[in-house]
Amino acid sequence: MTIIIQLRRDDWKTVNYRAYQTTRTCLLTPMPPKKGSATKFTTSKSNRNAKLESQKQTDTRSEYFNRKGSGVSISNEYESDLSEPIDDLESDRDEDESEFDSSLDNPSEKDSTGSAEYESSEENVGPAKKRKVGTRNPTRQKGPAPRKPTKRPKRVDDDNSTKDEFDSREIFIPKRPPRPLNGIDYEPHNIHPNTLLFLKDLKKNNEREWFWDHESEYRAAKKDFDEFVEALSARMTQIDETIPPLPPKDISFRIYRDIRFSNDKTPYKPYFAAAYSRTGRVGHYAHYYLHLEPGQCTIGGGMWHLSESNNQGLQIMRQLIDRGGNRFKAIIEHPDMSKYFFRSPKLTPLEQFVAMNQDDALKKNPKGYPKDHKDIQLLRLRSYTIHRVLNDDVFAPKTNPIEKIIPIFRALVPFMQFLNSIIMDRDDGENSADSQSSGIDESDVEDP
Repeated sequence: MTIIIQLRRDDWKTVNYRAYQTTRTCLLTPMPPKKGSATKFTTSKSNRNAKLESQKQTDTRSEYFNRKGSGVSISNEYESDLSEPIDDLESDRDEDESEFDSSLDNPSEKDSTGSAEYESSEENVGPAKKRKVGTRNPTRQKGPAPRKPTKRPKRVDDDNSTKDEFDSREIFIPKRPPRPLNGIDYEPHNIHPNTLLFLKDLKKNNEREWFWDHESEYRAAKKDFDEFVEALSARMTQIDETIPPLPPKDISFRIYRDIRFSNDKTPYKPYFAAAYSRTGRVGHYAHYYLHLEPGQCTIGGGMWHLSESNNQGLQIMRQLIDRGGNRFKAIIEHPDMSKYFFRSPKLTPLEQFVAMNQDDALKKNPKGYPKDHKDIQLLRLRSYTIHRVLNDDVFAPKTNPIEKIIPIFRALVPFMQFLNSIIMDRDDGENSADSQSSGIDESDVEDP
């Protein structure tokens, strides 16, 4: 058996033909059978003729390589002899590829060598759909669907001529005009009636859409309240010297509610509020509080949720009450406090003070105090505030409400200074360091 390894004619120019002759052209003979093998090799006349012919082709190519390497010109006889087997190989390869391609193009065609039984058992499946490589399936493409062209509405003029209108996709919502003033101007020392009307409507329609639609009314009402707070701040610094003059943004509260951890999901507060203290509306000091809401206008002061803001101050306050609390009780029972805040004839001022702060009080006795303590109701408190509800007529136009509010705040000054003396820092007090650290004065201790 003879195997000849051939190269294309174009590749011969770059090959060292002598090296190729010695390394690539070889005559392979079959291996002799192993001993004991029962296989018998028989040679026929046809096999001998094929062997002689292949040997002749090998000799022809060897002579061609020798002449090429020695520089002798090669005749067309050798080239024709060499071209035949190469062309045959190329034609065979082309036939194989075309046969393979045709089998891919027509997968539904059956092999002609198959039997009839095999063809009958095969299911009749339609030809597979061709799909281009590198293209997406149009049914799975992402993105919005194409818009259908919309027809523009036609405009009819007086002369019955039609013209196309501009197809604009923007919608312009006109701004709602502010409420009419009804002959009353906005003044810094008064609250305009429109401010109370806006808060009243906001309570009924506490929604974002309604608020955005009435934004102009909110801006006018917020400006009116800020000017009133600024005018009131000038008077508050006169009655209490510990309050500094601050801008309205440091005194007024925001109207937006924090609804992240609340069951009430209304987005806005139906009121305006402001607080005066040594640090404005924030800080751990006692605050003078003003609450503007139709039907529930409130004025007052004190410390809210003292257990959360200053737990140490709460413990000092309980120690003060436990030792007698004469100073604290004297402030609560003062005639000015009864005049503006504790006006019920059925309850004492201390009982009314406990009722004002009962919502935040403990249901059980605080730790370390007996149940039969005479001031156990005061010891259970965690907020110390005093407030009073005002009539809406106080803020009526041209009534000068600041002159009505200042006397009420002045009555709270001793109570507020007493609370600040308990929780304020050492550097802020006027008393000694011992009295500040303990928060107890000699007058607070009962006589034996």
